[in-house]
Amino acid sequence: MHVLGTAGHVDHGKSSLVRLLTGIDPDKLPEEKRRGLTIELGFAWMTLPSGTEVGLIDVPGHERFIRNMLAGAGGMTVCLFVVAANEGWKPQSAEHLAIIDILGITSGVVALTKVDLVEPDELTAKESEVKHHLAPSSLAGAPIVPCSSATGAGLEELVETLDRVVAAAPPVRDVDRPRLWVDRVFTIIGAGTVVTGTLAGGRLTGGEEVEIAPRGLRARIRRIQTHKRYVDEVEPGHRVALNLAGLPKWSAQRGDAIARPGEWRATQRVDVTLRVLPRDISGHDHRLTDRGAHILYTGSAETPVTIRLLGMSELTSGTEGFAQLRLRDPLPLERGDRFVLRDAGRVLTFGGGVVLDPAPSRTRMNDPWRLDLLGDLWGATPHAAFNAVVEAEGAIALTDALFRSGLDRAPEGAHILGSSVFSRTRFKHLREDTLRILNAHHADRPLDLGMQREGLRGTLDIDPETFDALIGAIPEIIADTTVVRTRSHQVILDPDASAARTRLLDRIEQSGFSPPLASELDAPRDLVRALVTAGELVPVGGFYLTAAQAGRARAMVRSAIATEGPMTVAQIRDLLDTTRKYAVPLCEWLDTTGATRRKGDVRDIGPHE
Repeated sequence: MHVLGTAGHVDHGKSSLVRLLTGIDPDKLPEEKRRGLTIELGFAWMTLPSGTEVGLIDVPGHERFIRNMLAGAGGMTVCLFVVAANEGWKPQSAEHLAIIDILGITSGVVALTKVDLVEPDELTAKESEVKHHLAPSSLAGAPIVPCSSATGAGLEELVETLDRVVAAAPPVRDVDRPRLWVDRVFTIIGAGTVVTGTLAGGRLTGGEEVEIAPRGLRARIRRIQTHKRYVDEVEPGHRVALNLAGLPKWSAQRGDAIARPGEWRATQRVDVTLRVLPRDISGHDHRLTDRGAHILYTGSAETPVTIRLLGMSELTSGTEGFAQLRLRDPLPLERGDRFVLRDAGRVLTFGGGVVLDPAPSRTRMNDPWRLDLLGDLWGATPHAAFNAVVEAEGAIALTDALFRSGLDRAPEGAHILGSSVFSRTRFKHLREDTLRILNAHHADRPLDLGMQREGLRGTLDIDPETFDALIGAIPEIIADTTVVRTRSHQVILDPDASAARTRLLDRIEQSGFSPPLASELDAPRDLVRALVTAGELVPVGGFYLTAAQAGRARAMVRSAIATEGPMTVAQIRDLLDTTRKYAVPLCEWLDTTGATRRKGDVRDIGPHE
């Protein structure tokens, strides 16, 4: 589906042409009828000879209603540009063409109307004049069809030409992320709020929940109508009327956007590429600096903005550069959105551009870093934009990188650690730092099986979520719940340490279940820690058992309980031939490991061998 939009000077016959083509009068207001002047947006639709159905937006041509024209222009994908043959090119012809050019609309047909009022020679001259004005714009080379609403001359050819142009127009995007800029709101008694607009980006379905951005209000789509037909689902490119349930009266207005909850983020700062129109399109010379009062138009929204040029002090007619725009009102924008800028003082359209970064960093405004990033973003695919943002930032929240690039998921190969994504360089440095710290620890403490996780995380100074993901992403590392080590690290005891190990294990084994306390052990702390980490020693209360002793204690107690029934601490003490000083912590250790289960004053068999 495509939406045709009219454009052109006041009283050049746009509305009359729409009535003849569609059979629908786009002028609904009593004042429009009385004055014979389009004031508000008008809407219609038609079926072309090929069977293609198109929506149609009729915009006002008078300069006093340019705001309404801009609200309609944001929804059109094909332009029906109207110039009266008896008057030729006029001021609003130039301003409307400037807007079409800024919005990047390349598909269009020119209706050279009122040909019944001119002689053939004059018609030829006016056709040449129109071609001359279109030449530097996005509508250069658009077909020009002479016609008359009064006599019907040329209307059949106009419709056939529109059919060809619509068929050749770039397809409407469907990225499963709908956004409908609201251009009209009204209330129906018994039905509630109805909003209309041109749907873009994805489809909407009856019954689903939507959000009114940027207000954050929620509503449910009760019914969907397109071209006076009720449908269960509507695809992008359609003119749509949504009957919204659960929305307070007058809580939506022109300039709001309807979207799925959570899919769009409102922003008040955007980095853009900004173009000042050449004189031969707009009819005026312009000089843009950081000063002045300006108004931004995008979709059906408008808001005052301040402009800060990046890397330059001014832009003049026909030039282009980078800038940051600060919007008074937040808008749900994305990379690639086009906008129009008007001078609030002189009340004229002077330029516009394309959003490159909808959530730029707040730092380094004029650094080469920012300008390089904007250069990479200009014309980039979404995947390339994602990579450019990540490389520029080094590390960034994944949701922010997706928002700024216009993707719904990260590209394959992205270095995602927890909820953040890291550049290749930053990830490489993190990996190298991690291995360097671990290798230094292994060299300094060769008897340790590894480094404590929290100690390593603290040294790297990263959050737990990122740390856990980083450890899992480095194949040279082995980690458990407490210790991290390199795969190549092995605890190798020198002769002195090996002899001390043998003496320590023998002493504990020979003491039965009444071993010396930890404070009484005559062994290096590093050796004891290494044996615990390796599983050769098992800490129990304030003493250690060898792994073999711990296994015998578990087996003896579980076997006795299975034969004789639940046992008291005293019975376990006697079974293990020890004292209460050792029996109590032994029983608690058996409970903790699941070998036994405490029931009052006795122990029963636990769930684990």
